[in-house]
Order: sequence, then C-alpha cells, then structure tokens
Amino acid sequence: MSTYQYYEFQALDRPLTEKEQDYIHTLSSRVQLNRTQAIFLYNYGDFRGQPQQLLDKCFDIMLYTANWGSRQLMFRLPKSLINPVDLEPYQVADSIKISTTEQSVIIDINVFEEDLNGWTDGEGLLPRMLSLRDDLLQGDYRILYLGWLKAAHLCEDCDPETCIEPPIPANLHNLSNPLKAFVDFVELNQDLIEAAAQLSPQSETQSDSIPKLQQIIPQLSEQERNDFLARLLQGELNLNLKLTQRLRSFSKKTTPQTVSDSPRRSLSELLTIAVELNQLRKQKEKQAAKQEKVKKIQELAPRESYLWEQVFHEIGTKHVKGYDRAIVHLLNLQDIAEYQDKLSEFQARVRQIQEDYKNLRGVMSRLQDAHLWQD
Repeated sequence: MSTYQYYEFQALDRPLTEKEQDYIHTLSSRVQLNRTQAIFLYNYGDFRGQPQQLLDKCFDIMLYTANWGSRQLMFRLPKSLINPVDLEPYQVADSIKISTTEQSVIIDINVFEEDLNGWTDGEGLLPRMLSLRDDLLQGDYRILYLGWLKAAHLCEDCDPETCIEPPIPANLHNLSNPLKAFVDFVELNQDLIEAAAQLSPQSETQSDSIPKLQQIIPQLSEQERNDFLARLLQGELNLNLKLTQRLRSFSKKTTPQTVSDSPRRSLSELLTIAVELNQLRKQKEKQAAKQEKVKKIQELAPRESYLWEQVFHEIGTKHVKGYDRAIVHLLNLQDIAEYQDKLSEFQARVRQIQEDYKNLRGVMSRLQDAHLWQD
C-alpha cells in the first residue's frame, strides 16, 4: 500500500541563493523548487535530509503531513527578535519543542494522532498559515497555546489533573484565518478552544496598534531615526519588527498581545468545561432545529388538503420518482398530524393507502423504509 508524505518549506525573509538551491537538489531529484519554496512529495520512500536542519539552513517555515496521522509545523525565528524563555512554557514532551541554533530559535509543533489517519493533500495548506510566523515575532503566542491544547490532550505522559495550561494569550475568542487554518490542520476540538478562551483577555490587534506606534516615532532621537533609515536603505532583514519592538519599549505594553494573569487551569478542568460546552451547544442546536421544524409545519399546515391530493396524484403516476415525492409529502403530513395531535387520523389514512395500493411494491417498500408502515 502506498503512503503519502508531503513536505513544504517556505523562505520568507530572503530568497534562496543559487548555492542553497544546488544543495536542496542534492536531497531529491524530484523536488519542486523555486527561489522561495521547496516541496517534497513521497508516495514511496522518504525524505533523505533532516527537515530541521534544512529549515535552519535555508527556510523560515515548514509544513509536513502524512497519511498515517502526522501533522507538523515548524518555524525558524531570528534570535535577535524573540526570547526563547517566553516560549518554553508551551512545550509538550515529544510534540512541541523549542530549540536554539547559532542564529535562530526553532519552534517545532509535531502532532501524531491515529484518528487523523487518512489521505490529506498538503498542497495549499502552508500559504494559509505563513503569517503565523510574523504573529510569533510580534508576541502573539496563540498558535503555541492552540498547539499545546492539541498536544497535551494527546500526550500519554501528561496527567490531566496535574498538567497546567501555559500563559493564556489574548484574543483566543477571535481567531484569525491563519489560526483557523491551523486548527483545521490539526483538527483541534472547537469546544476545547472555547473552554480555553473563557479566560483569554481581549486586546488590541497588531493592526490596531500601528497608529498608536506611529505617534511614538517623535520620541526617538534624531540620531536613532536616521540610523533606522540608513539600515532600511541597506536592506536589513526584519527591520520593521525591530522598529516595532523599539517603539513598544516606550509604552507599558511590550507586546500587542497581553497575557492573562488569571489562575491557570488544569487540562482536566479544560476538558470538563469543553464537555459542558459541547452539551450546551447540542441542546441549543436541538432547540433551534425544533423551532425550525415547527416553523415549517406552520407554513405547511394550511396546505394539508393539497398535500394529500399530491400524495395520491404521485402514486397514480406509477413512476419511482413519483413514489419518492409521495413519501416526502407523507412525511410532512405526519409532522403536521403530530403537531396538531391528529396522528391517529394520519395513521388510518396510511393504512388505507396500504390496502388500496398493496399491489404497488414500490410504494409499499418506500412506506417501510420511511417508517410510515402501519400494522
């Protein structure tokens, strides 16, 4: 039986050099490669390189998916722009790892779940999540918290009673499209997200904070402003993020995404809340469906006589499509009868249909399949 493995690497800060492209070609003759992207697809065999090493050497983000239930997302972040100590609380054994190299911090979110076993087309997934790297560099750790939710739930070494959630990022109740794409990628339970979001504070987003940061620019000295302009002309990487961090240093909030000071909950508490939310949601859905059904019945009730006429007309066509339409009308009439407390009258008319059309096997079988048959 063939397998499916899909690796996609993206370079965001700078394009690949010719030397780097030559190196990537040595890893696979079938690589789909351009100056910012490398894709490795395997139905047989495996990738000859080391994904983390290739990421650190050439790229900024990597996605991997396999049809036996593996989902992986890795980020390479410049050491100068992020403090790995802030990321460590989100680690989960064998699933979420924070490591450092000479110049970079590597975030590895690696989820394995047998229930994810299936043929998953990886093409097009990573572009939907590229901006999550900038979010991390801006101090938005929601991707890490959501990864922790998924990984901790699966971790055999995590005791739900003693496994305590990491710092809670702001705005978990309002996920961006890239975060929703990640949730879909790892199939994270929506009720669990809602449970976690109950203590997530609301904060201004990155785009909301930009006008305020622009107002702080005059607080920079003339020399520092000129220095930033000179570095801009030189094409320094991630200069916008460095300027953002410098401007935020003038305010009390060092990042746009505040972290809740609320007491941390155990994984067991979160799972219990998720179950309660699931039950509440199902009750609401059931009630909404009931109300919708009543509305439909009230709209159909004035046409009851007409529907009975249509039942006999469709049966009289002696065509299978007519029989199917007759059953639909009968089901609607049954709902009307239940709503009006006239079910016995409806059942009597169905028994008469069974007697009058007993030789029409198509009608009789459809009555039984629709649970309309009357003994």
